[in-house]
Amino acid sequence: MSEQTREGRELPPEARGNEKWHDTTHAVWMRSSLSKEESSAIVEVATFDDGFRAVRDGKSPEKGTLFFTPAEWEAFVLGARDGEFDIPEEYLTEEERRIQRGEVDTEVGWVPSPLNSPEAMEEYRRRQREET
Repeated sequence: MSEQTREGRELPPEARGNEKWHDTTHAVWMRSSLSKEESSAIVEVATFDDGFRAVRDGKSPEKGTLFFTPAEWEAFVLGARDGEFDIPEEYLTEEERRIQRGEVDTEVGWVPSPLNSPEAMEEYRRRQREET
């Protein structure tokens, strides 16, 4: 018998046996406000109630999704804060170099992905109302 989601839909092949997998059908995907449409890739992140995170390329979401446990995500965030994943400056524009060095007073935040489903956008608006 095939594995199914709580809604009764059959799980996709990548979900079978994957303890980290979460259904992203109506996930609220967020991206950095610094993301530019002309970029070759745009990182998008979805957060689930149990603390798991999903990451995908917002330019090509069909390429797949990576899932992270809360501990894995915390380790990633700490590494990113320490500069562990900084892009070598020779690959950056001057503006990107200044941002990476922290030389630019830039307001950075998370914005919803334009690829979100209508249900995800409603959930995003609900979360926004709760925060205010």
